[in-house]
Amino acid sequence: MKDLLLDIRFALRVLWKSPAFTLVALVTLMLGIGANVVVFGVLNAVLLHPLDVSDPQNLYQVRLEPWTSGKLLTTSYPAYHDYRQRNTTFTEIAGYDGYSGGRLSWNNSAKSVSGYSVTANYFEMLGVQPELGRLIQPSDDHGPNSAPYIVLSDGLWQSAFNANPGVIGTTVRLNKDSFTVIGVAPAGFHGTEKFEWPDYFIPVVNGFDAQYLADRTGRPLTVLGRLKPGVTARQAAENLTAIATELAKEYPKTDTGVPLRLIRPGMQGDAGDVIRGFLYSVTGLALAGGN
Repeated sequence: MKDLLLDIRFALRVLWKSPAFTLVALVTLMLGIGANVVVFGVLNAVLLHPLDVSDPQNLYQVRLEPWTSGKLLTTSYPAYHDYRQRNTTFTEIAGYDGYSGGRLSWNNSAKSVSGYSVTANYFEMLGVQPELGRLIQPSDDHGPNSAPYIVLSDGLWQSAFNANPGVIGTTVRLNKDSFTVIGVAPAGFHGTEKFEWPDYFIPVVNGFDAQYLADRTGRPLTVLGRLKPGVTARQAAENLTAIATELAKEYPKTDTGVPLRLIRPGMQGDAGDVIRGFLYSVTGLALAGGN
């Protein structure tokens, strides 16, 4: 204790004799503490805050087992249906493609947008309710090109359509395709990725052509699901991996049987990906190596 007091007295004496250094040190310390508080606040809000869906703690995203394969898009549309029908560990499985986008046109206006192509059960599985109109639902899906419907995000509805309720039922064009606006997603809902804020949602069956939807070599979907009560993430991953092995035997020319793992939705495959996503959201700079 005596040595500690002597060290403190010495430090105070040095700081008193060097006021400029002391000022710089204090300012640096204050900036460092302030920056850490801000960063922690953003990380807590963006990374640790659960998604705005029903029972988010029971929701998991399917990824390939190798950590070097941290891509979001992992599953073909036929394989998605196989996982959904054959699994014994999930109450429901849905899929989406978060890389949809293009030019949205309506009346005499146009805007570059990005959004999701989702399976028909996406909103139902998440327990999301519409802010206006209705959302995409399983009864909409009758095969390729059978559901020309679009759900606007609250942000796009506010900014592009002036929050006009009359937008429901109108027709817009996304690139060359026409879609009927059927609803507006709730304000707090921004899909199932932490760093993405989609402008719209359309059905997968109208997001890709029939040939690509039937292609088992393609990987247009990110798959996520809700665990059954009492089932662990490890058990569910083993169940899906067993199905992947079966599919590789049934379709040896297209399916690889790569083992699968589960992660929380919205989180990237490893800490590096999370940091890259955070920096991208803060700085707007696309860092090399991201998804």
